[in-house]
Amino acid sequence: MLPAVLAAAAAFGQAPATCPATVVRYDAAVPSVGVASLPTYASSLWDARVNRRDGLVVWRRGSSIVWNTPGRVVGHRLGGRGSFTTEGSSPTFPSKGCWRLTVGDASIVARVVSVPRKRACGATVLADGWALARPRSSGIKGGWPWQAFGPARLTTHGHDGDNNMKVPWWIKSGGPSLELVGTRLDASGSFRQAFTEALSPKGVYPSIVDIPAAGCWLLHLRTGRLAGVIVVRAVDARG
Repeated sequence: MLPAVLAAAAAFGQAPATCPATVVRYDAAVPSVGVASLPTYASSLWDARVNRRDGLVVWRRGSSIVWNTPGRVVGHRLGGRGSFTTEGSSPTFPSKGCWRLTVGDASIVARVVSVPRKRACGATVLADGWALARPRSSGIKGGWPWQAFGPARLTTHGHDGDNNMKVPWWIKSGGPSLELVGTRLDASGSFRQAFTEALSPKGVYPSIVDIPAAGCWLLHLRTGRLAGVIVVRAVDARG
């Protein structure tokens, strides 16, 4: 059932002020939205419009949504006119906006944006020296002692001159270790690291993030039942 504000907007043919997009989960190898998996979603996370939101953000065409139960996909635009049906897993949306997709009794909501004209690394924006993983409900955040604001940046091979890339990860109710899987978003490349929780203070996982090459990187972080993602721009060390 639509919230009252969305129902009112739909009645007057107006776009809703907000889009209640379904939260994307990263607790498995493939991102998901509960009733469907998103096999191509990670490759779109270089787009700031995608990685800086908790909710599902897809391009008008080219995004893959694989439903747990196959069937005809019915799309309805929330707060505006528009609908479509498709049997495929890569829907083409008639327009940008907020869309509800339904297969049988299962449904999700997606914010639909235009296909980007050029590739750029929309890295996670720091908030007073913190990189907050998406979704925010994961509670995973990394400290960036050398950078307070702007898109998150790391230097390659774990150091910048005499300074190491020492990122303390702060997580409430995590497991005994934190797994970090790095995937390059603008070329081929990957790496994997694991960090042990500090004895004191609890909930801190000290790390030196060792990115092997410059470029745009997705950091997939998992510990216990918690998981989230951060996008960083890696640059070569100065020495």
